[in-house]
Amino acid sequence: MKLPKNFNTNYSLKENNSLKLNYASDYFVSCNSEKDLFLIYDFLEEKKIKYWIFGDGTNVILKNNLKGLVIKNNLKGFSVNGNSLIVGAGEIWDDIVFESLNKNLYGLENLSGIPGSVGATPIQNIGAYGSEISNFVNYVETFNFNKGCFEVFSNKACNFSYRDSIFKDNPCLMVTKICLDLSQEFKPNIHYEALPKIVKNAKEQRKNILNIRSQKLPDHQKIPNVGSFFKNPIISGTQLRRLVLDFPDIKYYLFEDKNFKVSAAWLIENAGLKGSKKGDCGISKKHALVFYNYSETSDFLLSYSSEVIDIIKDKFGIILEYEPSILC
Repeated sequence: MKLPKNFNTNYSLKENNSLKLNYASDYFVSCNSEKDLFLIYDFLEEKKIKYWIFGDGTNVILKNNLKGLVIKNNLKGFSVNGNSLIVGAGEIWDDIVFESLNKNLYGLENLSGIPGSVGATPIQNIGAYGSEISNFVNYVETFNFNKGCFEVFSNKACNFSYRDSIFKDNPCLMVTKICLDLSQEFKPNIHYEALPKIVKNAKEQRKNILNIRSQKLPDHQKIPNVGSFFKNPIISGTQLRRLVLDFPDIKYYLFEDKNFKVSAAWLIENAGLKGSKKGDCGISKKHALVFYNYSETSDFLLSYSSEVIDIIKDKFGIILEYEPSILC
């Protein structure tokens, strides 16, 4: 059977996840072209093994060695069509934000500094500082490893919601490229409370965002982490009113359908857990949503985060959900 040139066995994944967890996969391949996609599909059809699709590994937690194939999405490409960007899934997301501003195309500046690759952005429906990628997606092109063919999803078909999309429930779909519709006029999104209310241009807005992120969030290349460890929980108005009676300073935002988004960072900090640690892992002193890990395994990280979930549930009656994917 013909295989892509960069095909490996018993491959360490330490440099392919931002937590630097030293687990291995039975097989590993970097997918660099459309031809590679079909070769990988043929391999999977013959072997009938489990597989995982990796981007930059900034939003995954490995639980153990992976018995199957890891496919590293390395599909490149960048082009401009009017006010639209068509971008390969293997490009680095923040590079695309930077390039969009150089092309005088606006909208992505509030998503500056988010680590990871382009392919992960629609899967997770990444968001920050009052903006989400779903605000800009025209379509997402994917390769279906169950069918061996390309499939294209419109914005509506992506079923975007808070940190979620149709792709999360369909791991057979590998994002190959996305099309983003941007604006040729800069309209600053300054609603988020931490942002300066007066801004001259998009590059200044990007600079402000990057400054805020650097002050609040540790660099995963220096301190192994996956960014926000938990989603901000969504609760009903009735539940919020009960919480406000006991915790009048609780931090929350109006969400949709009369529900409210509660700050997970506030919950963790007010439970006295910010800056705490267990073994080789802990919660950052900079930001209560960031868990760091200095071990080559995820044992302490997963056990301590489970303890945190129990503590928050007991104190506030809210169940936190992981934002990164846990792979095993």
